[in-house]
Amino acid sequence: MNMKNILYTILTFILILSSCTEPYDTELESGFVRLVVQGSISDELKIHQVILSKSADYFSNEPAPKVSGANISISDGENSFNLTEISDGIYETDSIAGVPGKTYTLTIVSDGITYESQCYMNYCPPIDSINFGYYDLSQYDIVDSSAYILLNAMEPETPDNFYMWNIYRNGVLETDTINEVYFSDDVFINGYYMYDAEVGWVRNVAIDDTITLEMLAITEEYFNYIYQLLSVTDWNMGPFGGPPANPDGNIIEINDNGNDNDDPLGFFLAYSIYRITDTIPKKDEWIELEWF
Repeated sequence: MNMKNILYTILTFILILSSCTEPYDTELESGFVRLVVQGSISDELKIHQVILSKSADYFSNEPAPKVSGANISISDGENSFNLTEISDGIYETDSIAGVPGKTYTLTIVSDGITYESQCYMNYCPPIDSINFGYYDLSQYDIVDSSAYILLNAMEPETPDNFYMWNIYRNGVLETDTINEVYFSDDVFINGYYMYDAEVGWVRNVAIDDTITLEMLAITEEYFNYIYQLLSVTDWNMGPFGGPPANPDGNIIEINDNGNDNDDPLGFFLAYSIYRITDTIPKKDEWIELEWF
């Protein structure tokens, strides 16, 4: 190929790229409005909450509208607990505690439509202790003031357990978004002792900061729900990722009208929890962690 042909080929390629980036107008139809449910019950004696809202259009700048006037109850098969709407779209139980080993059913009646969700409450093993670790980054001229939370606990021999961990510093939740939460199955730890297992970190800690670790025993369905949620948000590869889709929750419409476009979204979770608190010691008492 001579220089003239090469130049012609390059110019043609540039023109093709330019034509691909020509702006165009498009109109998107409004999406179907769906009920969105966020709710949970745990084995702690406290008030439990369910939040109802409506889905909003993708390009909407308005907050999702709350759903008021619904009738909501939670049942364990023997007892039923009615929820009270304390403000628009926010419903609460009285102070109650769930029991591991029971299945909890959430029932919602809104605008004449009945929705339901069932979730089994798994058992959470106790935490023996926590330690604090660090990575030595001095060779990179980096001073890392993060403390890595190291869990010591016995994992039950029963298979298919799933966990997530929340971390508080001085009473303030550090893992306040789902992308900061550690979650795991027990594929590699089933029936073994979890010795200094890394389950999270806290940035910019100081000596005598109070650290509280919460360990939640969740269900496989919720584990998968979190994974799907992260896959379409933080883990999304943009134009190189798959098409966006709503995560598969566990809310169903009882009197289904056959229209999948208005199926409810969200999740109702039953979980048990164990909590432990410790203070940040001097750095020489931390455990140096190895890069793998």
